[in-house]
Amino acid sequence: MITYIVVDTGYLVELFKIPKHFTEEDSKEIKRRLEIAIKEKCRLYIPTPVVFELANHIAHVDDGNIRRELVNKFSTIINNCLDDKVTLFNIVPFDNSAVVKELSNNLKDFVQKFADDFARQGLGFTDSAVLLEAKSLKNKNNCVHIWTTDEPLKPYEPDTELNPFIGSRKK
Repeated sequence: MITYIVVDTGYLVELFKIPKHFTEEDSKEIKRRLEIAIKEKCRLYIPTPVVFELANHIAHVDDGNIRRELVNKFSTIINNCLDDKVTLFNIVPFDNSAVVKELSNNLKDFVQKFADDFARQGLGFTDSAVLLEAKSLKNKNNCVHIWTTDEPLKPYEPDTELNPFIGSRKK
């Protein structure tokens, strides 16, 4: 059985150590979990909206030197993933994205579902994208988890993760 992990912004914020948004303890734990996932040959997916949200966090870093370092790290990692140079993360491309298909085919319905269901449950638009990608990866022959620090999102993952980690502080 293959395990797929859809990675939400909170985990990436911790891995990138975005000032004012990460803790050393959480960053270490998430890095430890990532190393285990790599050893276990899990497939890690980052939906495109998560890439945008991470970029926004980086752009808002006050210290110009730190921001520049993070931008360089971000650019290198994302470009390597897109160029298949690094198989650590699979960036879900626009043409293959469940959320993009949903938005392009049924934007009005998706916005209504967001208003009626997702927002009421504390799920943002990016959270909704993560959930859609996770559901699109699910079939009877695999296991799909969502790595997130957003407490409202975690219960919706297709398969319940043993010993989940949503961070040490409430967001």
